[in-house]
Amino acid sequence: MEAYKIQIIESIIALLIFLISKFTLRYFVKLKILKSFFKNSEKKDVLKLINLILAVIFVIIIVAIWSVKQENILIVASSLLTVLGVSLFAEMSILSNITACLILFFQHPIKVGDTVAITHEGKDIEGELIDITYFFAFIKTPNSGTLTIPNALFLKSSFRILEKSSKSEY
Repeated sequence: MEAYKIQIIESIIALLIFLISKFTLRYFVKLKILKSFFKNSEKKDVLKLINLILAVIFVIIIVAIWSVKQENILIVASSLLTVLGVSLFAEMSILSNITACLILFFQHPIKVGDTVAITHEGKDIEGELIDITYFFAFIKTPNSGTLTIPNALFLKSSFRILEKSSKSEY
């Protein structure tokens, strides 16, 4: 037992940090929901995604604590962060759309119900933003069609808010 004392202490610290992070982020997401106009399902989706990311990071840390020599943890952590960083911001990948969803949720100037115009490849796409999911934003166009646009397009293209939703606080 004495041989594993450091790993046990590190595991307990990692668990405490995981739990504190989980509850702190849950509080901030609920606070963001109260200050803005989002559907309850969006809150649940974002919380699920944050919990998944935290759980993956926690498992990686526990594996590193118990399986990797202490001297190699920095090498493993930097390698994992590099791979994660490249995959999260890859061109039009699934993970870039999920990352864009989180950015739109926390730091976006648009809300569901706003009328927006997105400039993509020289063309304006104009309509009411009716939903934002993990991967796509749905825009109802004036001709009654609904366009499905990848979330990453909001971050890569310029867009204008033509009319704010009456339920919006901006």
